[in-house]
Amino acid sequence: MAETPRVGIVANLSKSGAKELMADLLDRFEKASIEVILDARTSDFIGQPGGLPLPELSDIVDILVVLGGDGTILWVLRQLEDRIKPIAAINTGTLGFLTCATEEESGKLVEALATGNYQRTDRIVIRGEFLHHGEVKREFVALNEVTFSRGVGARVIHVEAWVNGRMANRYTGDGLIVATPTGSTAYSLSAGGPLVQPGANVFVVTPVCPHTLADRPLVVGAASLVSLKAPEQRDDLALYIDGRLTAEVSEPAEVRLKLADFQLPLISLPDQNFFTVLHRKMGWAGSAV
Repeated sequence: MAETPRVGIVANLSKSGAKELMADLLDRFEKASIEVILDARTSDFIGQPGGLPLPELSDIVDILVVLGGDGTILWVLRQLEDRIKPIAAINTGTLGFLTCATEEESGKLVEALATGNYQRTDRIVIRGEFLHHGEVKREFVALNEVTFSRGVGARVIHVEAWVNGRMANRYTGDGLIVATPTGSTAYSLSAGGPLVQPGANVFVVTPVCPHTLADRPLVVGAASLVSLKAPEQRDDLALYIDGRLTAEVSEPAEVRLKLADFQLPLISLPDQNFFTVLHRKMGWAGSAV
């Protein structure tokens, strides 16, 4: 029989019904004899003492149960980086590509954690640096993608993609995305990039509305050092990390990207896999015979 894990719970407090779901989960975990510790903001929210700051919580638990959507998972990753623990997420948000259970399936998740009957996939993470005039201005991690995009009111931008010190291409258009396999179902997909199975050890370089049909998505090994260089522009650029505006650029800048030295472990129910998620989230049903 699987060893009973110690569970930490982190809840997105802005979601409706969060307090009721928390109460139900705590009751289920108690009946399953699973020790639960809350992060400080969650414990304050439900009026229960003993909560811990998120980094301290992650250090002492085996699994983090996250109540929210994909955005909440990304927030937890940014707070913890290499201190992250396996995440089992209950979707109280919208799309929920990274979550493993709906609110209605929370009982199945508790049972899976109690018995050890679940799956785990490790998702690669990007570690990057943003440089301005050759000086590192910011370091970051990204689970989905890093994007150079045209700024508000800008017409067109030019971005060079370099791989292991060699220029791959100079793209002209609305932007350029570097995505992980996890991010292949996000912005990169909407820009025409390929779907990539999570276990693939690759990055996808996807142009956004390129001005020539010859500019196609490029798949490179995740061991590659990828650099996005923005030379002199007529208009401003914007740097987005996992969909969050990070910097606005009006002068030459560069983003250097490489594989992080840690991964994000995601827990899923035993009957789930990448393709069942695609069937459910994207409505895949196959072509008529």
